[in-house]
Amino acid sequence: MARDKSKDDKYFSCEQEHELKYVSGLYVQQQTVYDFLKQKCANNEIKYSTHHQVYKLIQDKLGFPIPN
Repeated sequence: MARDKSKDDKYFSCEQEHELKYVSGLYVQQQTVYDFLKQKCANNEIKYSTHHQVYKLIQDKLGFPIPN
């Protein structure tokens, strides 16, 4: 699944399950990314982050490239 680049500048919403599933679904290691996002949401680390900032964090912390 390709990412919707029109969402890159929109804020990621931890409160919406479909957001977590959408982003984690862009990666082969879906469960790892999903768990990572849940953890970062729980400690408010990605609150007020854009989608692109979330992809960059995944790249920096998990080593997974930003999806096309």
